[in-house]
Amino acid sequence: MEENNLNRERESESIDIKVLVEKFITRWRWFAVSVPLCLVIALLICQSRVPIYNVTGKVMISDSKKGELGTNVMMKELGLAAADMFVENEIVELQSKNLMREVVEELDLNVRYVREGFLRDRELYNDSPVKVLVDNPGEIRDTSFHVLLDTANLVILMNLDGEKMWSGHYSESVPMGDYNLSIEPNRKVTSKEKIRVDLSSFRKTANSFSGNLNVQILVKNTNSVLVSLKDAVPARGIAVINALVKRYNQNGVDNKRIVSEATVEFINERLDVINQELGTIERRAEDFKKTNKLTDITSDAAFVMERKKQSEAELMKLQTELDVLRSIRAAITQKRAEEFSLLPENLGLSDEGLNAGISRYNEMVLRRGKLLQSASESNPIVIGLNTQLQGLKKNIQETIANVESGLLIKLKSVEKENASVNELLTSVPTQEKQYRDIARQQELKENLFLFLMQKREEAEIAKLIYVATAKIIEDPSAGNAPVEPNKALIMLVGLFLGVGIPVGIILLLEMLNDKVRSVDEVKRSLPFPVLGDIPELSQEEVTLLRENFSLSESMQVVREKLNYMLGEKACPVLLVTSGVPGEGKTLVAAHLAKAYAKAGKKTLLVGCDLRNPRLHSYLHKNYSRGLSAYLAGMEPEWRRLVHLLEDNLSVLFGGDVPPNPVALLSSDRFKTLLEEVRGEYDCIILDTPPVGILADALTMVKQADACLCVVRLNVLPRGVLSSLRVLESEHHVTNCGVVVNGVSRRIHYYKYGYGNYYNKQNR
Repeated sequence: MEENNLNRERESESIDIKVLVEKFITRWRWFAVSVPLCLVIALLICQSRVPIYNVTGKVMISDSKKGELGTNVMMKELGLAAADMFVENEIVELQSKNLMREVVEELDLNVRYVREGFLRDRELYNDSPVKVLVDNPGEIRDTSFHVLLDTANLVILMNLDGEKMWSGHYSESVPMGDYNLSIEPNRKVTSKEKIRVDLSSFRKTANSFSGNLNVQILVKNTNSVLVSLKDAVPARGIAVINALVKRYNQNGVDNKRIVSEATVEFINERLDVINQELGTIERRAEDFKKTNKLTDITSDAAFVMERKKQSEAELMKLQTELDVLRSIRAAITQKRAEEFSLLPENLGLSDEGLNAGISRYNEMVLRRGKLLQSASESNPIVIGLNTQLQGLKKNIQETIANVESGLLIKLKSVEKENASVNELLTSVPTQEKQYRDIARQQELKENLFLFLMQKREEAEIAKLIYVATAKIIEDPSAGNAPVEPNKALIMLVGLFLGVGIPVGIILLLEMLNDKVRSVDEVKRSLPFPVLGDIPELSQEEVTLLRENFSLSESMQVVREKLNYMLGEKACPVLLVTSGVPGEGKTLVAAHLAKAYAKAGKKTLLVGCDLRNPRLHSYLHKNYSRGLSAYLAGMEPEWRRLVHLLEDNLSVLFGGDVPPNPVALLSSDRFKTLLEEVRGEYDCIILDTPPVGILADALTMVKQADACLCVVRLNVLPRGVLSSLRVLESEHHVTNCGVVVNGVSRRIHYYKYGYGNYYNKQNR
């Protein structure tokens, strides 16, 4: 049982798909119009869209840092820190809007030249016939105007509405509010030309180019990056990438020069202090010699003095380095008001880790300052740099403390050795020893002064020999074809829409349509057999006065099936009804009566639809007196109301509309009428009102031998089908069948193809 139900459901679904496919086939003209139209629209979109090229270039970024402090080095050696971390920081700078703005200003990208076309505009870059110069480009606001040129060097400026703004010649000043501009020739004009000039601010232009710029690491754990820029003009995209790398390198050189200048400034400050101290010591030495009348050291103390000289030289070196170290520490502590400041570099410290840490610290301070030009203190990248700088600063201070401790230990050792030498000099006069102390201090300051002078020269030279950090390893290229628009995708979408729009409309109409739509749906919904179907007919084809072969053939099939259903029933009474008005029940009743008449049966067609009599319209006659007059007692003899149409076919029209049709049809007079006509006719066909909305037909069901329900496709609502089922469930009508009206001619003629062929032959 369950298997049968499942098979029935599968069959129903299959039938619905067939019906839906049939709907698509019958509406093939929709697809014939929609598909080409959508493809043409897609083609116009492809032609109207400006081609966009993806300009790409490969850049190698070198790391200028020679080393790092403490834990960072250890983490890299252990593989716990990414080798490309600094590259990501450089990518942020390459993508900064400030850097792009510098490029925009350098290349005058805020001035665009456009030649307008029918479907799309074409932007000119180096091929523009004119060049617009602005005296104050920083004041430019979004402005557009047309430039009209001719061979006589006459220049006309017009706004976009076609109004004349200015006329003159090349190189003349044109006032534009806050700024003035001039039109300069860029190439020879051979004919009249019209160019649109678009002016925009530096900020807006930079934002536009930055939005189309993408920089990403080419290969993981390398210093190579891929720079790509989407632009409508390939030559301009190439120029922008080249200028971007050039500007990035120049900014890097400028940053390093700032560090060198800060170092020179620090050294100059120390030189001033040491020069003053050296002058004081020299004056003390001179005064001491004059006061004590001292001469050179005696020969007997030469050996001891040589040892003392070596000891003092080492002591002097350690004290010099210690003084430099303390100067750096003082520089850190004295600039507390500014949390992150540049530190002096390359001062000759023996600890390479400390030198590398200071260099790393200065580079991160410069990068932070660069980011703060376009970002706030709350920016995640700035916060990350602050954290790194604090860590580096702490590491530098710790390293200074460690180096200072080591120097102090060495200094104590040298001082101890120097004390032992001093014991050997007990024979040397006290005044000579005092002079030697003064001389040693003098020599120490002189060496420190010379050392700082050397470092200053090195810093001055360093400002001139800094090299670029970014190198283009693969020249920018736009490729062979634009990346936008994707013509294949657009055409595919057009094809999809061309098919999808009519499909969607058809599906929507089908979803909104609550009418019975197919013969198979009727078969599934009603318990009665389908005795036949009628094709869609025009108004001229429904008359009884004109023969319609397809309709006649259908009625003959229905007649034979009714005969089989009724058996040898003498003078059967056939009731013809429908669910709602307009389904063609009167048409079926009239042509069924004609079919019985052609079979030699004396047939009477009775118009029992007293509320809306339509039977006379098929004969193009109007009979006011009919069945209603007889049932109301206005006419005693029913035979006087019967009209003979043709051989074996008579009709009793409904007549005028009575006030109480249900009472008349359920009266004994109507029953008596049926008994009397049974004795005179071979077949009686009753045209009754719709059973779905009126009770008239239900009153006559018991008087009929068979009931024929007419269902018209796309007219009868599905909900009314239940009113047809009551004929079997409540009124126990056993001989009941269905005639489907409004079937597609294609389907109907497929079933009756041979007959239709013969009908055409007989015309």
